[in-house]
Amino acid sequence: MTQLQCVNCRSSIAPEDIFCGVCGTPVAAADRGGPSPEPVRVDTMAAGAAAAWAATTQSPPAFVAPRRTASSSEWRQPRPEPAGVVPPEQFFEHAIAHSDGPLSNSTRYLCAAAYLNPAYTNTVIRELAASHRGVAPSLGIDLIPIIRHCLNARKAQLLRDILLTVLLIIGLYLATAPIIAIAIISFCLSFLPGVDWERRSLGVKVLAALGIAVVLVVIILFFVLGSFFGEVSGGSTPSLGPLATGLETLMVVLAFLVLIGSVLVGYAHSMYRTFSDRLRPGGDAGHFDRASDEVEARIAEVAAAQRGNMTIYGGDNPFIGTGPRLRDEDWSIAIELDRAPGPGRNSSRAANKSDSYVPIDPVELHQAIRTRLLKVKDEGLPENERISALSMHDHVVGDGHCRWDSPVIDQARAIPYSQATSDAIDALIRHPAAGLRYYLRVCVSDEGQPVWARRGKVIGSTDQEIAVSAFIYVAVEGRMFYLQFVPRLLPPINDRYHLVDRLPKVSSREFMVKVILHAARTSFRDMIWAPFRIIGTVVTMIGERWSYRAEAKSASDYLFADIGARISVREFGGSAAARNHIQVLDTAKYVKIVQRLVLDTVLDFLKDKGIDTSAYQESASAIITNSYTINGNVGALATGTHGRAEGHVHRPLAASSGPKPS
Repeated sequence: MTQLQCVNCRSSIAPEDIFCGVCGTPVAAADRGGPSPEPVRVDTMAAGAAAAWAATTQSPPAFVAPRRTASSSEWRQPRPEPAGVVPPEQFFEHAIAHSDGPLSNSTRYLCAAAYLNPAYTNTVIRELAASHRGVAPSLGIDLIPIIRHCLNARKAQLLRDILLTVLLIIGLYLATAPIIAIAIISFCLSFLPGVDWERRSLGVKVLAALGIAVVLVVIILFFVLGSFFGEVSGGSTPSLGPLATGLETLMVVLAFLVLIGSVLVGYAHSMYRTFSDRLRPGGDAGHFDRASDEVEARIAEVAAAQRGNMTIYGGDNPFIGTGPRLRDEDWSIAIELDRAPGPGRNSSRAANKSDSYVPIDPVELHQAIRTRLLKVKDEGLPENERISALSMHDHVVGDGHCRWDSPVIDQARAIPYSQATSDAIDALIRHPAAGLRYYLRVCVSDEGQPVWARRGKVIGSTDQEIAVSAFIYVAVEGRMFYLQFVPRLLPPINDRYHLVDRLPKVSSREFMVKVILHAARTSFRDMIWAPFRIIGTVVTMIGERWSYRAEAKSASDYLFADIGARISVREFGGSAAARNHIQVLDTAKYVKIVQRLVLDTVLDFLKDKGIDTSAYQESASAIITNSYTINGNVGALATGTHGRAEGHVHRPLAASSGPKPS
């Protein structure tokens, strides 16, 4: 009988063994003399990464993936897994895209920004459509119509600039004098006051009449000066183009004026028609021209990633996409997990330290916090008492500067995963110092409910456009308990982009008049800068294509990746601060509600586990008190933007010895 040997360490193995007793290598059929299976291609990079992550759960793995060799994908003999051996689990995946229905107000405003701010358009395309980077969370917005409108806006602007440049080149060669006259006219029109889109007034008609007068005056002056110049020079004038001679000059001026004006008015009308039709309240995303295959594939990736529970961030902000931090509003508590003193027990914290430790499960605590917070929107409450806009989400964050073979990166597509499984989340909660960190994100969007009385609507719902987020982090380490609370505020969208709500109806005469006036006022800028914008746009598009392909290739050229999200579209288009004081007060209200619920829930949880909560209650009391100025029994709320008042509580001092005062 032939003695079976391990193919790895050559140790003796029994016929019934499925693992080597020395090195743990699975016993393949070939080791027993059976037929060798055909070679298959094994992605050792993905298998090794998954096995490395599975090891962080501190449970003995049933299967150890082979180490990665010089090549990440190579041909090797397979080792069939024996019965009962489970392959490494995939702990990260791509989120599933879904449609949000009608566009939210914030989405509509950010779509309008694509046409009103070219810098915003280029940034969105560069960071989302022409990139392999991670995607920041999308609070209250849908990135897909925003990206589509950015691509559409760039295409329309490029077409306008090409037509204007062609007309300028032809005009300067064939009719120099008429083009100079048109430039002078457009320069004079640029001094017209800006169009007020909100109001219907006599000023619009006055501006229209003024614009026509400017055009006529410039044309008359042009011919008067031309005649005067001809008389002074004895009837000989320098050549100003083949078409700029005699009475034909007037017709050429008018022809080029109509052509250039048609381009400018057509572009302005198309843009504002988009605002009125496609970006109206309650509108949907609509249909767009299909982009290139690369861009369409990337848009599909973004559609899924924006709904994921994992954010791979670039820079130094792990909470990207949720707004700036509220100054001096974040806090933390750290206490020892000591058993509470009972009857007949020594109340000293130093007593019996070795046997007073009470272990707790942070996963269980997170579930308790989640259950308690969801009660504020309980269906059992009257509708007017619910905080219906409160939602809770898993939020896993990780640094985008990591190895390409990291398990958080999809090796085949060279993009980060956007979804962590429930098993991975539980493991991260129990391992608070890992490379990925888990937070429970509580989000409250300031959307007022409609008010009803006696079956009649008093007032409709309102949207303050702010979103308050609170990140809750729990750690159990070294017999200590640590609780962290980090609030953030997403301010409203920049008021400039609210233009879509202030336009007159497309069918009204007011709409067309204002479109023409807007085109006239911006004509000089659009016409003169058109050639330079073409060059800038082409250079930008070439740079985006080069960067996109360089990012894809860097996975094979470099060991470390820089693949984290660098911008949030929602933050990039937002205001610097709250727009009114009601928004400031609402922010304080929801932060205090969530904060108090978290503090009370954790206190009840620790008490139920038999833990001494005296230190916790002292810290919690200081946190609550710190939002007020207390003098005796009088409290005053700190006001102002991110305002904060110091807490001063006057108590009699106890003597170092002797009885305490009653």
